Amino acid sequence: MTSTSILKSELMKYKRSILWKGVFFIPVLSFLLLTADLHVRYSFLMAEEHIKSLYDLGIYDRIGALIYESHASTLWFILLNLSIVVVAVIVNYMEYSEKTWKQIISRPVERSKIYLSKWIVVLAAAFILVILNGIFLIIIKNLFHIDGSYRLIFNYIGFELCTVLGVVGFEQFISCYMENSLAAAAVGFAGSIGAYMLAQSKFLSYVVPYANVLLAMPTGDKSDAQRAAFFGIASGILWLVIGVLEFDKRDIK
Repeated sequence: MTSTSILKSELMKYKRSILWKGVFFIPVLSFLLLTADLHVRYSFLMAEEHIKSLYDLGIYDRIGALIYESHASTLWFILLNLSIVVVAVIVNYMEYSEKTWKQIISRPVERSKIYLSKWIVVLAAAFILVILNGIFLIIIKNLFHIDGSYRLIFNYIGFELCTVLGVVGFEQFISCYMENSLAAAAVGFAGSIGAYMLAQSKFLSYVVPYANVLLAMPTGDKSDAQRAAFFGIASGILWLVIGVLEFDKRDIK
């Protein structure tokens, strides 16, 4: 079987599942929360005094304040991390619950292609989440006539696409490795909820994938976001390689 046919087969498993509905619902939820927040507090959030209070965070204009409100105040970074965790768990839980791993690897197919097909599904879900959220930010900018360049939103989307690679790689690895899906989910939930605390450490903020997503905001000279993007890409590649090697040698009973 070719890689394309394996991927198509993998995608067909979730055609009528709740997985894709959830992927599209989460950005919509974030959009509604942010819209309600701006509707109630627009005068305060976009006031010059409030913008000045954000200078220490590297936010100097209204579009920066909008991204900050979405990413941190309405907790998009946590929703994004948690969504990737749930998708990775669902993608691998099905094989454990229905005990189909043996059947899958008994096919005349390279194991690496099987693992990669699941990784691509999780990656596609993560990218859809990020891009939809970016589109909704552009819609909100226009709805509320918020001053500022679209470039900052595009930078933000780019940094997020890079940082989620680490979360995708790590979550796919542990969700595939751990037969107990609740344990894999618990690790992901702990990392997602604890991302803010982890980001306080200069070392952990870049080493731990979940914290990379928190640092994806293009603030100041964008150096923090650039470093987070670099480590997101690096950890994504690292965990993908580890996952493929482990899955290739695993004795699945």
